[in-house]
Amino acid sequence: MDCSCTPFVPVADQHRSAAKHETHYSRYAVKKDTITVRYIYTWQEKYDPVTSTIRTKPSSPASLRRSGTPEDTLYILKGYMWFVKQEPNDCDFHIEIGTRNEKDTRIVVEVTRENKEVQEKIEKELSRRHLYIKGCKHSHSGDTHFGKGISVIVRGLGFYDASHKPDTNHGDEHTRKYSWELHPVQDIIFLR
Repeated sequence: MDCSCTPFVPVADQHRSAAKHETHYSRYAVKKDTITVRYIYTWQEKYDPVTSTIRTKPSSPASLRRSGTPEDTLYILKGYMWFVKQEPNDCDFHIEIGTRNEKDTRIVVEVTRENKEVQEKIEKELSRRHLYIKGCKHSHSGDTHFGKGISVIVRGLGFYDASHKPDTNHGDEHTRKYSWELHPVQDIIFLR
């Protein structure tokens, strides 16, 4: 599978670019226990007073990571991968992670284009399973939603994506309830 991509939105022009493209994971506390997507669901209401002040402008001080929220922690999430999409504007992989039940609400985790090693790992694993990445030579969601979830462990930073308000434009019908993500993803492990 060849997911070559040329972004048309520079990193510096992205919403909350410094927070989205963090690479110094050692700066953050690591949550000792593995979490599930149901754990992330609770963040929406719990942190609403704090996230209402987050701004999306790239260089705004209000766009930096918020301490005292999930944005200051590195998480290990165990769940099921159901869908991968390569965003044409920035070449990041948007991945839907959910429970074993394909009808449950999912959350989004994002692998930035700078993390080529993990993007290539995903491409290789999906190719091995004869599955497709939307935006990578496949444009139909029907071809790219997996019939069965793939058990994975995702390691990444909590992130409130203020540009994706609930019930609006954050992915498809499975992901529109929550604005919280893991972004950026440091690594993904495929479980057998």
